[in-house]
Amino acid sequence: IGNDITNNALFIFGDSTVDSGNNNFIDTIPENKADYKPYGQNGVFHEPTGRFSDGRVITDFIAEYAKLPLLPPFLEPSIDYSNGVNFASGGAGVLAETNQGL
Repeated sequence: IGNDITNNALFIFGDSTVDSGNNNFIDTIPENKADYKPYGQNGVFHEPTGRFSDGRVITDFIAEYAKLPLLPPFLEPSIDYSNGVNFASGGAGVLAETNQGL
């Protein structure tokens, strides 16, 4: 009593527009991955991170606004979930047909 404890966390679900690197850990076709150049080449990371972007994705900015670190991809080994995690995966969709044939 008297101690206000606040713990911010962010949990992301989505597709390639917010994927922070989960597809790096999935055995899939190269078109579903962003772990090669030109991805990340000119952005803040200067190397591919698995983001389908040349830098940060929108959820990185949201995490920064919430004073959280960049959210790690769920499939990354040995991650800490205390600030949240990113479940997004490039190619994800609501319908079963979304990834048919991949």
